[in-house]
Amino acid sequence: MQINILTHHPFEALHQNATKIIQAAIDRCFAAGGGEVVIPGAGTYMIDGIQLKSHVTLRLETGAVLKGTGDETRYIKRPGPFELIKNQTPITGLITATGATDIAIVGTGTIDGHYEAFIYPHQGNEQHLKFYHYPRPMTVYLEACTHVKISGVTIQNAPFWTVHLVGCEDTEIDAIKIHNEMRMPNTDGIDVDRSKHTKIHDCEIVTGDDAICPKCTEETARYGDCTDLTVTRCTLITRSSAVKFGSSSFGNFENCQFSDLVIRDTNRGIAFQLRDPGSARHISFRNISIKTKTFTKEWWGSGEPIYVTLAPRDRATDLTGQVIEAIQFENVTCEAGNGIFVYADGGIVRDLTFKNVKLALTRPFSTTTQFDLRPNEVPETVTADHIGLNVDSTSHVTCEDVTLTDCDGAKIQY
Repeated sequence: MQINILTHHPFEALHQNATKIIQAAIDRCFAAGGGEVVIPGAGTYMIDGIQLKSHVTLRLETGAVLKGTGDETRYIKRPGPFELIKNQTPITGLITATGATDIAIVGTGTIDGHYEAFIYPHQGNEQHLKFYHYPRPMTVYLEACTHVKISGVTIQNAPFWTVHLVGCEDTEIDAIKIHNEMRMPNTDGIDVDRSKHTKIHDCEIVTGDDAICPKCTEETARYGDCTDLTVTRCTLITRSSAVKFGSSSFGNFENCQFSDLVIRDTNRGIAFQLRDPGSARHISFRNISIKTKTFTKEWWGSGEPIYVTLAPRDRATDLTGQVIEAIQFENVTCEAGNGIFVYADGGIVRDLTFKNVKLALTRPFSTTTQFDLRPNEVPETVTADHIGLNVDSTSHVTCEDVTLTDCDGAKIQY
C-alpha cells in the first residue's frame, strides 16, 4: 500500500498542521500489514508528534519539509526517568517509534526540529545559546525497534539530540545529512544508546554537540550493552566530540569499528569519556583524518585529537574492575593544538595501540596545557607541562610508527 498525503487533501488545506493526516496514513498502512506514506515536495508541513509503526516507510520527496511546531505538549511523550534514574523528567519526540519492526525514514526531503522555539530570543552572537529547559524534544526517537533504516534525508535544526536509538537492533543509517545550529547545546547527531548491530555510513554531520555518540544511559539498563557498531565514510564537524563513547557509560561498549572518517573543526576528535561503571573493549579506528580547534569554555574539550579517559563522574562512582582495552588507532592523521590524552582514575586503560599515527601540533611541545575531564567532580582538569603523547603512568600503550611534530619543526617518533 502507498498513500500520498496530498491525494485527497490539497497542500493549502493541511500544511499548517499535517499531523493528523500523516498519522492516519501511517495507521492505515500498519492496519493493512505495511506500506509507504509519501510526503510530496510541495513545501513545509508543520507537525506535532508522529508515531511510526511496524512495516511502514515514511518517504519524504525532494522539497518536502516536516517541521516541528515547537509545541512540546503536543509531541509524543515518554515518561521519565531520563539518562540517570534520579532524573524523573519525561522526554518527548517529534518522530518516534517504540517496539516497531521494519520501519524506515527515507527520501530526499527534510525534517526540521525548529530549535528556535526552545531558546531565549535576541541572543545575537552568543556562542553557547541559552535554552528554556533540559531535556528538550528529540527529533527522531526510536526505542526497542528492529530492522530500522534512515536513508537520504536531511535532519536539521534539532533542539536536542537529533537521532536517538535506544535498545534498537539491526539499524542502518546511510547518506543522511544532519545540519544543526552549531551554537546550540545538546544537539548530538546520532546517539547509539544500548543498541546492537548498527551501521552508519556515508553521512555528513554538522552540529554543536557530539556527532556520533555511543552511550549506555542508566535508565535503559534493560537493553544491555552497546555492541557491534560500524561507522564508515562520514564527515563530522562539531563543537564537541566527533565520536564520543559516554559520558553515560552504565553498560559496556564492545566490537565497534570506525573507518574512513573526516573529522574537522571539532573541539575534540575521538573520545572515550567513560564516567560510570562500564567498560569499552575491542574498538578500532582506521583511516581517519582529524583537525581540531577550540571554542568557548562551555564546550567540553581542549582540542585533543584523541582522548581516552576512564574517571568517576562523582565521589560515589565505583569504577573497580572497569577497563578500556583492546583499542586500536591505525592510519590516523591529526592536526591539533593539544596532545593525545590517555588517563585513568579508578579503572584501567590497557592494550591501547597506535599504529601509523601522525600528529602535527600547532603549538610547541613545551606548551603547558590543560586537559578537560568534565563531567568529573574532582579534578575537573589535568595540567601537563608539555603537549604531545600525554599518557598517565598507569595506562599501557603500544606505539608503532607514531610521529609527532610541533609548530617549530621539532619531531618525536615512537
